[in-house]
Parts: sequence; C-alpha cells; structure tokens
Amino acid sequence: MRDLSRLANVPPSTMTRLAKRVGMAGYDELREVFIDSLRGHNSAYGSRAHDLVELKQRVGAHRVIEDMANNAIEQIQLMCSQDNLESISRAVALLAGARQVYCLGMRSSFGVAFQFSHVASYFAKNVRLVEGAGESGVMSIINQTSPKDVALVCSLPRYSRRLITLTNYLHQQGVRVIAITDSVTSPTARLAAATIIVKNQTPSFYDTIVPAMLVSEILVALMSASSSQNTEASVTHTEEQLLSLGEWWDLG
Repeated sequence: MRDLSRLANVPPSTMTRLAKRVGMAGYDELREVFIDSLRGHNSAYGSRAHDLVELKQRVGAHRVIEDMANNAIEQIQLMCSQDNLESISRAVALLAGARQVYCLGMRSSFGVAFQFSHVASYFAKNVRLVEGAGESGVMSIINQTSPKDVALVCSLPRYSRRLITLTNYLHQQGVRVIAITDSVTSPTARLAAATIIVKNQTPSFYDTIVPAMLVSEILVALMSASSSQNTEASVTHTEEQLLSLGEWWDLG
C-alpha cells in the first residue's frame, strides 16, 4: 500500500478511503480483487491461442498478416511520444557516460538485450550481455559493478521474477537503470533513471517484442553517433577482424 500511495503521490490512508468509497471493508479487500485478477491471467496465452486459431479460420491468413503488421506499425507510432523521445535522450546520455553497460533481458526480452550488446560491440568495449548460461554473467554483476555503471533492462509482461531481482540488486548498488518496459508502474520502471514505454500486445497468442527491439536499435545508433571515440575506425576494425575469420559466408 505504501508503494502504491507513493506512486500516486498521496498518503497511505487515501488507499484505505478509496477502498471504502467503492464499498469495500478496507485496503486488504481491494488488494484481493487485483490479486484474483492477476491469477486469472495464468492461462492467458492458451485462451489467446484459441482466439488466434478462430481468427485465422474466420478471416484467413492474409488478414492475420495485415492485422499483425498494422498492429506493429501502430505500436511503433505510439512509441514516438514526447515523453519517450525525452527518455531516449536521457538514456543515450547515460549510456555515453557509463563506465560499463550491462544488458539484461529474460526469455523473449533476451533478444532485445542481445541485439543491443551485439551491435554495440562493433564500437564499444564496455558493453556486456548478462547471460544465464553457467551463471558467469550474473557473477560479473555481483562482483564488478560500480555506481558509474548503467544497466539496460528490457522487462515486459509477463515480468521475469529473476530479472526484477537482478535489477533491484543493481539499483541498490548505485547502478543507473534504463528500463524498456510497458508502463511507468512496472517493477523495473520504478527503479529506472530513464524509462522508455513500449507496448507488446499483438493479435498472436504471444506478446511482440518489435517495438522494444526498435528501441534497442535506436539507442545503439544514437550511442554510436554520440561516442567520444572514433566510431568509424572502431566499426571498421571490428568488421575487418570478422572478415579475416571468414565469419560471413556471402563475403568469403
């Protein structure tokens, strides 16, 4: 209750008065309504898969393709709000001044973190992807973080409990958090120095990461353009090293 009242910028007693105003005995009863609602979402993917099958049977594959493409376009347009543009600018400034940048994402959000770290590695030596394999990534953030560091965190519903725990730990260590998330009230947004809001709803049964992926690409593009290093020389050197390894089949 204290956290919610703080986010709403009201005294905790206001939450109790709100519950009584809508006919409940107190805040605990109001809280149970929301808990029951969250529990009811446990089978959300399954019911959405059923709806997707029915949609395809009703309107055909071409219409499903159009709906998914139009949905992505609309969400990208919503992403370009004034608040987001300002948050992206703050995020780029944080990235440019960081001693070390840690990239975190779990499950489908891992792809967003990976894309940022992969592209950034062409010109930046201080970007690290935190992976779960062998726990090496987690150990690095436990033992090596500094208040001069920045964590780029992608956290979308359903929120990963482990990711929230790691983000909270980093925040407690003084690491500044950039959150790519769906709401200013999400668990990671509450810890963030810069919050970039994206939506992840889709006609498919599983949530989309298209807007979040675009944000990661925008951030790394602006980071490269804002770098104090010779970005062109760094990118060229990395590319030459990959060429020497025969990394690209079409250029071998």
